[in-house]
Amino acid sequence: MTNDILYSFRRCPYAIRVRWALLVCEIKVEIREIDLKNKPQDFLNKSKTKTVPILIKKNSEVIEESLEIILWALSESKKENIKLIYFPDNKKKDIFEIINENDKEFKYHLDRFKYATRYQNSNEEFHFTNATKFIKRWNGLLAENKYFFGDSPTIADWSIWPFVRQFKIACESQKRKNYLEPSIKNWLDSFENNRKFKSLMYKYQLWEQNSQKNYFPFN
Repeated sequence: MTNDILYSFRRCPYAIRVRWALLVCEIKVEIREIDLKNKPQDFLNKSKTKTVPILIKKNSEVIEESLEIILWALSESKKENIKLIYFPDNKKKDIFEIINENDKEFKYHLDRFKYATRYQNSNEEFHFTNATKFIKRWNGLLAENKYFFGDSPTIADWSIWPFVRQFKIACESQKRKNYLEPSIKNWLDSFENNRKFKSLMYKYQLWEQNSQKNYFPFN
C-alpha cells in the first residue's frame, strides 16, 4: 500500500470534517467514494461500524472514528507546530466537550429535523427548536471570538461547521428564515468561502474493486 486509504461519502459531515483536517494538515490519501445505499464488500469487510469515514493506514490498521482520524492527521502532518495551533493543550478539555455536544446532542436533533420522515413519531418542530438552542449558544461564543476558542480555529471548529452547514441546508430546503444569527453565519461562511472548499467537495466517481485510484486532495 503506497498511500493511506480513506473511505468517504462526499456529503457526510463526519467525512467532510476528516477531509478538511487532511487538507489543513497537507496529507494526501487514496480516496474511495462509496454509495451508502450500496456499500462495496471490501468496505464492509474492513469496517466494524459500516459507516464512513474510515481510514486504512499503510500498515493495514483501521481507524473508524472521525475524531480519531483528525488526531491522526495532526500527528502525521509535517507542518510545524500544527498540534499546538489546532489542538492546544490548555483547550483540550473544552474542545472535546463541545465536539461531544455536537456529536451526541445537536446531531440527534438535527437528524430528526432534517430527516423527520425517517423517524417514527418524530416531531420536526420540536427538534428544530432544540437544534436552534445549540445554534444560539454557539453564536454567543462566536460573538466573543472569531472561532470557538479565540482568533484561530481549532479542531472543534473543524468538527462542527459541517453539521451547522447541514442545518443550514435543511432550513433552506424548508424555506425557513433567520435560522442563523450573524456571528455563526460569518463563522460558517469563513469555511464555505475558503479556497480549500472546492477541493474539499470535489465530486469523485464511486469506487469499485477494480477502479483506477483516486487521490485526495485532487490535483
